[in-house]
Amino acid sequence: MISAFIILVPFAFAAIHFLEFSAILARVAGIRKASHLVGYSIQQAVYVGTRMFIVSLLPMLGFLVDMRIPSDTYVAVTLCALALAALFSLLALQMRERIVRYYASVIGRYKNGRSFVSSLFGRSFGDHDGNRLHSERILSIVETPDALRIAFGACMVFAIYSTGIFISFYFALLHFEHRASISQLSGLVNSVGTVLLTFYVEPQISRGIDEKREDAENRAYR
Repeated sequence: MISAFIILVPFAFAAIHFLEFSAILARVAGIRKASHLVGYSIQQAVYVGTRMFIVSLLPMLGFLVDMRIPSDTYVAVTLCALALAALFSLLALQMRERIVRYYASVIGRYKNGRSFVSSLFGRSFGDHDGNRLHSERILSIVETPDALRIAFGACMVFAIYSTGIFISFYFALLHFEHRASISQLSGLVNSVGTVLLTFYVEPQISRGIDEKREDAENRAYR
C-alpha cells in the first residue's frame, strides 16, 4: 500500500498541474471566439476538476506521514512530483494549440444550444478556423513592467501551490506528535496563493481581455 501511494502521489500532483495549465487555455479560446465569459466559465469548471485530484492527494500524503516513512523517501517523492508536474505542464504547453481548439469547439457547441456538460465532454476538436498560435509570440520575453508584474505574480502563485502542501506534510512528518495540526497548514499556505491569484493575477488578465488589448492572449499565457 505504501509503495502504491508513493507512486500515485507524483501522478496525482502532475495531473493537477496539467489541468490547471490547460484551464488557462480556455481563456485564450474565449478570446478567439469572442465569448470571454464562457471561456472563463470553462476555466472554472476545469479548476473544479482539479479538486478531485487534490482530494485524493491529501489523504495519500497523510497516510504516508502516519506510516512514518523516512524523511529522505518523502523528499524523493516530493522531487519526483515536482519533476513530473513540470513535465506535464510542458506537455500541456506543447499541446496548447490542440487544447485551445478543443475549448473553442466547446464554446461553439454551447453557443449552438447544447448543455454545458455535454459541450464540455464532446469528442470533436473542431473549430479549424486557421487561428494558429505562434511559439515566438507565446514564449516572447516579458517586455513591459506591467507584464513583468503579472509574470512575477503568476510565478509566486504556482510556487506556493507547488510547494505548500508538500512542505506542510514534511514538517508534519518531522514533528510526528503534532502531525494533525501541522498538516492543516497546507490549506493556509494554499490560501495565500489563492488570494494572489484572485485579487491580482486574474483581474490583470481580465482587464487586458475586457480592454481588447493586443497582448490579451499573452497575458493569459503568462
